[in-house]
Amino acid sequence: MTFKKILSLILACCMLMAVLSLTACGGNDDNKDNENNNEGGENNTTDKTYTVNVVDRDHNPIEGVKLIITDEKTYPTTTTDANGKASVQLPEGNVYVMITSVPDGYEKPEKTFGIYHGSFPSGMIGLTLILDKEETNTVSYSVKVVDQNGDAVEGMQIQLCPDGVCLADQFITNANGEIIKEMAPGKTVDVKLYELDGYTLPSANDHGYHAVIAEGETEITVTVTKN
Repeated sequence: MTFKKILSLILACCMLMAVLSLTACGGNDDNKDNENNNEGGENNTTDKTYTVNVVDRDHNPIEGVKLIITDEKTYPTTTTDANGKASVQLPEGNVYVMITSVPDGYEKPEKTFGIYHGSFPSGMIGLTLILDKEETNTVSYSVKVVDQNGDAVEGMQIQLCPDGVCLADQFITNANGEIIKEMAPGKTVDVKLYELDGYTLPSANDHGYHAVIAEGETEITVTVTKN
């Protein structure tokens, strides 16, 4: 082979390698552009802050309401602050609210969306829920303790058990021989007396109670014997 042919062959190989190198570099740039485009697409998805405002019928804020605000994919929990507000961040879409507990004195609203108590209107990030106050329908139950002469017995300790569930509190008769307790109407209330020096208690039933306020009644007088 002549020197000129060898030189031509070497030049041809160099040109081929240069073309291949440029092609490879161009392919890498395209991949980087695609990666950048993908990254940009992911960044286009941003969360929104959804806020629930809980008030009473007079539009007073209610603090301490525990909520789940959910897109039905995640279930973050939160609690209303002193302004009655609670917020979470979620992707834009259908967002629902479930009330898990309310402070004493309030009632949960009825569920309106399956298991939920509210739903954010489409495109909205604020929602107001209204809680009603519990009805305080109670009556006064009274127990009066007297001796065989009809005189009031002061200082007698008494336990009340409405509908078979004894109250933790125990009561002491006043100067009129009475104790009074506010409770829901329509209960059967068992009454248990405790020993007091100078007095003999009436016979107790099998459950240890000395008297019973029948359902529909709200008062009773129990007679003890003065020794």
